[in-house]
Amino acid sequence: MCRYAGKTYKSHYVCFKCRKSFKQQDAYDIIKRVEKEKVYHEPNGKVIRKVGYVFTKRETEELQKIVSEIENRTIKCPECSNVMADLGKDFKAPKKTAVKEWKIIESLLKTGKCFHTCGCDGIGYIPKNPNDYEMYLKTILQSYQESLISCQNKSIEEFPDKNEEINYWSDKIQKVKTEIADNKFGKV
Repeated sequence: MCRYAGKTYKSHYVCFKCRKSFKQQDAYDIIKRVEKEKVYHEPNGKVIRKVGYVFTKRETEELQKIVSEIENRTIKCPECSNVMADLGKDFKAPKKTAVKEWKIIESLLKTGKCFHTCGCDGIGYIPKNPNDYEMYLKTILQSYQESLISCQNKSIEEFPDKNEEINYWSDKIQKVKTEIADNKFGKV
């Protein structure tokens, strides 16, 4: 059973400038609270009952609007007001003084790595120093290139979404190559 199925967890938002992490409720948790607080009244003002999932059409539309606003909100750092990155429920921030680790986390985010999982398998491998990170990037680059070649070798009849997959792997490869170049790890 997934760890997040039985208990509410908050997502971790990160400010790379301040090197701090803050937890924020996700839209689902906020909506659950709104539903639990739903109170119906009789015309004389007495509370009839509390109900959690019964809404009128207008109320449902308002709730959907609230969900959209919550999901599309911008979370800003309370200290510097920069936009924070949502790294998921499984993220564990390094110490503020661990500058190299913070740079690696920021770089991982640029390559598409985040920490949104169901909680079953954890977050996977996170390199702790620049040498390990270089090896990690080269390993995932090779893996992405193999996936691209495998996709390119299939026919359109066999794989109708071939072009979309080629674009997907090409984009991921380019992001990793950019990070390798930006970190000056050597030739790609």
